[in-house]
Amino acid sequence: MRLAFFTPLPPIQSALADFAEGLIEALIMLPEVTALDIFISGEYSAETSFTDGRIVVFTHTAYPDRQPHYDVTLYSLGDNGRFHGYMLNYVHRFPGIIILNDSTLHRCILAATVGQNNPQAYINELIYAYQDDAPHIAQQISSGLGNEVLLRFPLIEHIIDSSLGIIVQNQFAQSQVLALRPSARTKIIPYPYFLPKAIGDVDPVALKAQQRSTLGFTTDSFLVGSFGIFVPNKHLRACLAAFKEVTRYVPNAHYLLGGFAAEGYDLAAEIKQMGLGNRVHMTGWQPPATFVKQMFALDVGIHLRHPHIGGTPYTPIRLMGLGIATITSDIEPLQELPQGTCIKLAPDDYAEAMLVELLGKLATNISFRQLIAENGRTFIQQHHQLNTIAQQYLQFFQSL
Repeated sequence: MRLAFFTPLPPIQSALADFAEGLIEALIMLPEVTALDIFISGEYSAETSFTDGRIVVFTHTAYPDRQPHYDVTLYSLGDNGRFHGYMLNYVHRFPGIIILNDSTLHRCILAATVGQNNPQAYINELIYAYQDDAPHIAQQISSGLGNEVLLRFPLIEHIIDSSLGIIVQNQFAQSQVLALRPSARTKIIPYPYFLPKAIGDVDPVALKAQQRSTLGFTTDSFLVGSFGIFVPNKHLRACLAAFKEVTRYVPNAHYLLGGFAAEGYDLAAEIKQMGLGNRVHMTGWQPPATFVKQMFALDVGIHLRHPHIGGTPYTPIRLMGLGIATITSDIEPLQELPQGTCIKLAPDDYAEAMLVELLGKLATNISFRQLIAENGRTFIQQHHQLNTIAQQYLQFFQSL
């Protein structure tokens, strides 16, 4: 079986690029897979650790001439036009299997049409999906009601209709697809847990100590962390406010921000305003291996996200797999994570007060912290193993 895979790859600053690199390594190890060609946008050069000669990276423009060679074409789509917009011209011309990482693609399509000075293509997509409502939706978008409208009108209908099958990572996303197209062929395959190859075999205890030393923290520090691209709907201000309360009675507490703030979000100013400049440490963007190594240093990881766009956040999967006690939002895309394998925080008016209590308990009750961490690691080992998930991908390919 020869596979074509449209996906972002490192150094693209996206969890979906990191996820793809691990999945590709696992797919090529399957006996049934004889070759795997990757098609990226032409805006960067891939930085990968692939050593198997059967994995080749191409710019997407090479695909049409090569298309007859493939048994399966796989498109990893998310709601970011910069990373995924180049795929849209191929999805309809060359139907394949969609990895639907978000259950709305409205922003992606908007960026790939209006953002490329082709507003008629956007109108055509709206008409295809919503017929007579299209002009009203376009008017709402142009009047500044973007976020509300994008969630109500996901604009995935044409993509579903053009696909041979849809892979999603959670039951909520599957229900969103089937509500729009009841006959769509879908399969839930969770994100795999894996470490970047460059990390190699590690002793977690030794790596934790080494990373703390590298980052400038002592072994007895209580270290909280959040990772990724920081946007307002990850509620860093609430996390930092809760953390500030905890520092009143945990003097050696520090907060590591492994990533960077999105354009237009002045997180550094918030940190300064809250008087946490000597407690909060932001690393900026790091390559995948360094990014993950820094997670080993943590005692507690926090990844809040609401409102959401249907996709499973990947960072909690990785934190839990590393054996880090993890706090995350209690949202529909994470309903597969049982309470107790992580701590799921309801996104309501009491969330910040509850977060203060939780952080305090995790800081002062080491056995409780270890219990959550071990429950999370065990769950990820049972349900998110890379090789098992690659096999599930293969079975879905074969079924289609």
